[in-house]
Amino acid sequence: MNKTSIPNISMRGIAVALPQETEFNHELSDVLEHDEIERISQTIGIYSRRVAEEGITAFDLMYQAVNKLLNTTNIRKENIDCLVCITQTPDYLIPGNSFLLCHQLGLDPKVLTLDINTGCAGFTHGLIVLGKLLNNGDLKCGLLVIGDTITKLVNNQDKAAHLLFGDGAAACVLEFDQNSQGLTAFWRTIADDYDKLIVPAGGMRKPISQETSITTFRGNGIYRSDNDLAMDGAAVFSFCIKEVPDLVNFALRTCNLSSEDIDLFVFHQANKFMVDYIRKKLKLSAEKVPILVEGIGNTSGASIPIAISRYAYNQGINKISGRLCLTGFGVGLSLSSIIIEVEDLIVTSL
Repeated sequence: MNKTSIPNISMRGIAVALPQETEFNHELSDVLEHDEIERISQTIGIYSRRVAEEGITAFDLMYQAVNKLLNTTNIRKENIDCLVCITQTPDYLIPGNSFLLCHQLGLDPKVLTLDINTGCAGFTHGLIVLGKLLNNGDLKCGLLVIGDTITKLVNNQDKAAHLLFGDGAAACVLEFDQNSQGLTAFWRTIADDYDKLIVPAGGMRKPISQETSITTFRGNGIYRSDNDLAMDGAAVFSFCIKEVPDLVNFALRTCNLSSEDIDLFVFHQANKFMVDYIRKKLKLSAEKVPILVEGIGNTSGASIPIAISRYAYNQGINKISGRLCLTGFGVGLSLSSIIIEVEDLIVTSL
């Protein structure tokens, strides 16, 4: 395990954006058997998901999220010093989405921009990076913008993925604050298993071609091409149920905390079965572990802030205070856990 403490950081606000279109799993009965759809949906806790319409990209959703954030907080565009953008589905190979956001938002040329290609641990990884940029006070205000349209990478005949993934984005603002305890971060990288969650074609190693576009049978009722997201579900599940509880327990011990000292544990919303399994292994009460995937789906790196927003909406509040433990895990294979205390964190409704 590795650890870093990042003092002098406050999280001020979170805003999210979801596509308008909802896709219901039962609509896929032309490619999957009805009984199988029902069985899988019940297990993962997802019967419908938000799906980006044709022509809508992760950038579009990110831009919506940032505008919501600016409209609901006292953050002014001219005060933004840095922007960290995280996506696996950018508009272009070059340039990254951070430059598109700077342009569309009309940000000052002084803004430091950074693009990171990472997946389901993206939000927590991003908090580490942005926190490090801000904590010495040279930069005062930073945006973490994260989003994906993963459904555009999923073959509709892939029963392991099509019923699972949704699209979405979120924006979060961090500020330099000498009165804040900041955050403590923990992480691990299991890169030997990088190929357990992968899109094989589309990069320079294996460019998209006519050959990579051919959909073939991959076993266990799954069809996909090399242009599609490939997930070894058993390997990813094994990684998550072993590594995530170990990391969270290590984080609590290192910070001299018990689970009772945490007000809310927000895990990457992989699926209901996964999060519930991790919760039970950690012996956490269900009240402290929101599972909010139905109607949204697994939105990759944006799932943690989306879950926070939906939790606040369900509670009828627009501000959150307390000690949070945020844990992301997935592509890489990677995972990270953040312990942070927030005070009047502004949260936009979905």
